[in-house]
Amino acid sequence: MSIYTMRWTLKIVNDITAIDLSSPSRRRRYPLAFKLQIVEASFAPGASIARVARENGLNANQLFNWRHLYRQGKLGPAPSQALLPVRVLPEPATTEPDAAQLELILPKGRLRICGRPDPNTLRLVIEALSAC
Repeated sequence: MSIYTMRWTLKIVNDITAIDLSSPSRRRRYPLAFKLQIVEASFAPGASIARVARENGLNANQLFNWRHLYRQGKLGPAPSQALLPVRVLPEPATTEPDAAQLELILPKGRLRICGRPDPNTLRLVIEALSAC
């Protein structure tokens, strides 16, 4: 048998269990749910990464590493991106204002048309004016 014996200890950190593997490396291994909870807490507006890490017994560098992995989608399963229902509505008919005003400045005077002129009448007026 080896000089090192394996011991398992269970430690409660913020209501989530963290497993300490007391082996020669003494490396802590945290459950994925714990990592995700801490990372999401660090993304909260106004949250200090150092403070979140300290409150949860972590080194800030470890939290930075988890955040980096989270952004890359490598920290556990990627959050599902749900599609939202979309309803396409027809474009409303464009309504031209009735108070439209057209003003032509000519060498012999001005022509001002108020309101919405009939296209045929407007065409006749422009043709008559261009003949002058």
